[in-house]
Amino acid sequence: MKEIDIAENTGEYASKWSISDFYEEAEKSLRDALESGEDFETDWFGCKKEINYGKITRENSKITVSVCCHMDDLWEEDDLIYDALWEVTNAENELPEDIIDSIRDAAIDERIDDSSTWTEILPSSASFDDVVKALDKCEANADRDNTGMYKRLCEIVYAHVEYMKEQGISFASPEGDET
Repeated sequence: MKEIDIAENTGEYASKWSISDFYEEAEKSLRDALESGEDFETDWFGCKKEINYGKITRENSKITVSVCCHMDDLWEEDDLIYDALWEVTNAENELPEDIIDSIRDAAIDERIDDSSTWTEILPSSASFDDVVKALDKCEANADRDNTGMYKRLCEIVYAHVEYMKEQGISFASPEGDET
C-alpha cells in the first residue's frame, strides 16, 4: 500500500483551523491520492489550531476516515484536572497529590480519557468533498465526546472539592477569599 505524507511540505500539520481545512499542498496530495484510484494510507496528520489528528486510508474497496481529538493530558500532566478545578472553584487552587490520584482513579472508573477517536467508512469512489465531510463529522463527534468527558471530570473534581471542604480544607474564591 502506498504511504502518503500529506503534511510533507507543511511539517506535522496538514490543516489549519479544523482537521479538513487543508493547506494547499496537503489538499493537492490528498486529491491526487483519491483520484488515482489506488490504495493508499496517510500518516496521522495534525491540525495546527487544535490538538486533532486525522488519517485516511483506501483499502479493499473502501475509504476509512479517522479523527482523534485530544484534550490536555489527563494522565501525565495535571493540566486537565486543574482546568476542571478552575471551572469548579473559579479560582486558582492547588490539590494534594493524593487527591489528584483519587481524581485520576475516579476518571479511570468512569472511563474518562483525554482523547476520542471517530471513524467513518466511505465507498472507494468517494470524492475529496465526501472525505472532507467525513472528517468534519468525525471531528464534531470526537469533540462532543471530549466535552462530555470534560463535564464528567468537572463533576468528579467538584465532588472531591466538596469532600475536602467537609474535611476543613479551604479553597481560594475568585475574589481571593477563602471558601
